[in-house]
Amino acid sequence: MHPVTLHLPVSPDAPPVADDRAVVQAAAAALDLPVDAIASVVLHRRSLDARKRRDARWVLTCTVVLTGEDGPQGPDLRAIRPKHLAKPAGDLQPIIVGMGPAGLFAALQFADYGVRCTLLERGPPVERRNYDVRDLRMKGELHSESNLCFGEGGAGTYSDGKLYSRSKSPRVREVYERLVALGLTDRILVDAHPHVGTNRLIPMAKVLREVLQEAGHTLRFDARVEDLLIKTDGARPTVVGVRLASGEELHGGPVLLATGHSARGMYGTLARHGVALERKAFAVGARIEHPQALIDKVQLDEMAGWASIGSAEYFLAQKVPAIGGTRGVYSFCMCPGGFVLPTPTRQDHLNVNGMSNSGRNSRFANAALVAEIAEGDMYLETPGDLDDDPDFGVHVAGGALLGLALQGALERRAYTLGGGGYRAPAQRLTDFVARRDHADLPARTSYRPGLTPADCGAALPSRIADALRRGATQVDRRQLRGYLSEEAVIIPVETTTSSPVRVLRDAQHESLSHAGLFPVAEGAGYAGGIVSSAIDGLNAAESVLRRSGVLIQPPAV
Repeated sequence: MHPVTLHLPVSPDAPPVADDRAVVQAAAAALDLPVDAIASVVLHRRSLDARKRRDARWVLTCTVVLTGEDGPQGPDLRAIRPKHLAKPAGDLQPIIVGMGPAGLFAALQFADYGVRCTLLERGPPVERRNYDVRDLRMKGELHSESNLCFGEGGAGTYSDGKLYSRSKSPRVREVYERLVALGLTDRILVDAHPHVGTNRLIPMAKVLREVLQEAGHTLRFDARVEDLLIKTDGARPTVVGVRLASGEELHGGPVLLATGHSARGMYGTLARHGVALERKAFAVGARIEHPQALIDKVQLDEMAGWASIGSAEYFLAQKVPAIGGTRGVYSFCMCPGGFVLPTPTRQDHLNVNGMSNSGRNSRFANAALVAEIAEGDMYLETPGDLDDDPDFGVHVAGGALLGLALQGALERRAYTLGGGGYRAPAQRLTDFVARRDHADLPARTSYRPGLTPADCGAALPSRIADALRRGATQVDRRQLRGYLSEEAVIIPVETTTSSPVRVLRDAQHESLSHAGLFPVAEGAGYAGGIVSSAIDGLNAAESVLRRSGVLIQPPAV
């Protein structure tokens, strides 16, 4: 076997695959061998290098198998990978709170070892969740426990389905292989920036549910955890179960807390029990929507519209002047050919996010433009905006939950500016930057229930609004000419780029303050995105097994 990296010119046709004649010929040329000496080419990674637009290239990382050689081992396409425990699991009864990527992949890991657990999700299965999401987008009716954040699959179910991760963990590949086993396209095994789209994630969630039930797990929907059951007669408090909103108590453990960053009430519960928390850096801003054709033309030039490349995307980052130095302004969660969505979980609050289907074929592109929150930004211009937050009370002032209160205050502002019914405030980006009249908007948008012309600077702290104005101007000059366009619309507020709270834990994922509590993934402040959250769930489940003495092996990477 011979590893090679091939560079092929880009054409309007579909992306190259391993058995394309051009790929085999390029592999033969790279090894200075005749074509008939090659038995097969195994494609490991495919990326697009379009830095020189008139000489764009596909970069293929391959293994070439010559005639008479054995090929490399294929991917392990099993959702559950049976293993043996060093000793029986005994009284181990894990409770997983949250059925997003972290909770679901933790359950898969327990299933690998034959350990049955209980999964609790405050929202419904995806079939019913779809109807509730439609009510929000088409009727402006929010279901507080069933929406674009709560329900089977978590918030990532209604997203672009981005699977790219900067993590170097070998578990990235493991996550991809398990997802393919559950029905996702095998393109995610080779694409450098894989994505699958909401329309593929929804049916996958149903398959995963069946797999976990067949493994013996108990999955309970409409089961919001309201409190932790804690025993205090040991060296430190120990979590021994949970209490549901219905009053039902579930005893067992340990408890893996995989609630995501939108389950804000849980942070108040943790604070009341004295669970170790700290404030964490985060960012806020707004969605910026452009016509996809504009982004394609700017990014791809003559290649715009080619089926082999699809809808163009972008990644932006700038440093802008700020009090005492500079502030980072960057794009987040770019959704080519996508939609801007309302993602509130509380009545009379509004925050927005983005999603795409697998074809990325909407006429619009959107991404968040956000600015880093500094310590001085925690306090808004209007006194009392934070301290009266009903969810956090005394835990807000000067504490770890202050960022949550800031998020809530901004979301109340956005809802009011939108005029109710989950209409979003909006303004042409050029008018926002120039502080001009905001009455005129483009005729079309992807956002439902609709846009209301508004002064979008009023939705954000003045320092953040100023940073976004500077950032958009610099992006247009330095990175993406045409970004600051009359056709671009700013739609605030984007508040959930990441959790503003970290639940402190040790190297084995257990809470520093409470035994039996394993905070994981985005909601705990340790991951961001589908793949990194899934990896955190896998690793947390292994840590539980090791802590219980039923698994003896080195920690996962």
